[in-house]
Formats: sequence, structure tokens, C-alpha cells
Amino acid sequence: MNVQNDSTKLPVLRNALAAWASVARNVGLLARLYCPWMAIIAVTLLAWGVGIVVNSGFSNPSPVLVGGAGWVPLIALFIAAVIAVPAVFVGWHRGIQSGERPTQPIRLDGAVWAYVGYSVLIGLALVLTVGLFATIVTAVVGISTGLGDGPMSLERFAALAPFLPLAVVPYYLLLSRFSLVLPAIAVGQSMSLGESFRKTRGNTWRLTFGAGLVYLPVVILSGLLEIVNIALPGSTAIVGTLSLLVVITTLYCTHAALSFGTLALKNLSPTDDAMAV
Repeated sequence: MNVQNDSTKLPVLRNALAAWASVARNVGLLARLYCPWMAIIAVTLLAWGVGIVVNSGFSNPSPVLVGGAGWVPLIALFIAAVIAVPAVFVGWHRGIQSGERPTQPIRLDGAVWAYVGYSVLIGLALVLTVGLFATIVTAVVGISTGLGDGPMSLERFAALAPFLPLAVVPYYLLLSRFSLVLPAIAVGQSMSLGESFRKTRGNTWRLTFGAGLVYLPVVILSGLLEIVNIALPGSTAIVGTLSLLVVITTLYCTHAALSFGTLALKNLSPTDDAMAV
């Protein structure tokens, strides 16, 4: 199995096209996953808004809705959103992997909590790695630009700015090596960070390029929106339409990226009972 994984090359373009197509084919799944959470958020916001409006009519507003306790609905909303994201993502991975559809409005099981846990671990690994890389780059560039020859100054520190984006490189490379963990956990396949690192050997750049390719429509539309903002600053209707289009495209490509991860899992860590998308 290890020899096969080392020799397997991920079909980037084919998987990217399949990932985009999977979203269009599973619009119903998107609705079933998002609707319960959107209902919770809508009811929370509605109740909070009605409470504030009613409360504003009293000469002595209640501290429950005004003041420190007024944050309670926002906290509840934040918790719901934080839980909703992994729950929706896990349901999406399952739907793409095996065609599974949610049997209840909201499904919170062990896979969802494991998804959260591994997301935190991966996030910490990325932050530490990128932070270390940025520190090293800062030190090296600082010495080469004379930063260490005298007291720190804004002018000298500004000389580092063109080099700091290099910190993004290890982020994407490391993220690609860990990319199999979350879809595997979601579909009930046991995998550790170390296993994902081994199974993606030889496909680091393919995974990195594929993830970027999936988000290419967002990049193009965001660039177009920036151009319109500069060229037509007063065109509220055009800017608003493009902004809405960017949001919709981002949502679409985010789920395409999740599909790309599931397809990569099928290619690089196949199981005997794996089903075609």
C-alpha cells in the first residue's frame, strides 16, 4: 500500500473539474445542511431585534437586553455558527464520498467533534510553522538589509515588508500535507496527521496547485470587483451585484474545495468500499 501511495499521482485538473461539478449536482444537499442552521440564526436575530425594539419603549430599559447581558444572544449566535461550520462540512464530505444524506435536521456526532479537534491541531501547526518561518525570514533579511547594525526604525522594518508574504509558502505546503485528515475523519476513516503526511508524499505541489485552482473563480471575481471599485467608485449597483456574486462564488468554491479534498482522499487513500462520486 505504501508503494502504491508513493507512486500515485493526483489528477489535479480532473479532480478540480469534478469538484466544481459536484457542487452543482448536490445543491439539494447544500440546502438540507444549511437550512436548519440558518433557521436558528434567523430566529435568534429576530428575537433579539424584537426584544431590543420592545425594550426601547420603556423609560427604564431592562438590563437583560441593554448592557452586558445584551451580549448573550450574540454569544449564542457565535456558538451556533462555530458548530454549524464543521457540522455542515462533515455532512458535505459524507455526501460527496458515498452519497449520504442527513437523516435528521442537525447531526452532531463524534465525527463533527473530531473534525473540530483536528482543525484546531492543524491550525496550531500552521501558526507555529508560519510564525517560525516568518521569524527566520525576518532575521535573515534584517541582517542582509542592515537591520541589525543599529536601533530598530520604521524605515528599516519597512524593508522587510516585501519578504513577509513568503511566509504563505509553508502555510500552503504544510496544509496540503494535512489535507487528507479532515475528509477522512468526516467519512469515518481513521487517519492521523502523520499518516496524511505520508500518504500525500509526492503530491504536495499537486494538492497545493489544485486547491488554488478550485478557488480561481473567486480570485478572478475579487480582482474584477477591485478594478470596478477603483474605476467606478460611484456605481453602487454594479459594486453591490459583484460583491454578492463574489460571496456566492466563494460559497460555491469552498464546497468545491471540500469535494477536492474528498476526491484526493479517494485517490491517495482508497478503501475497499469506496464509491464513485
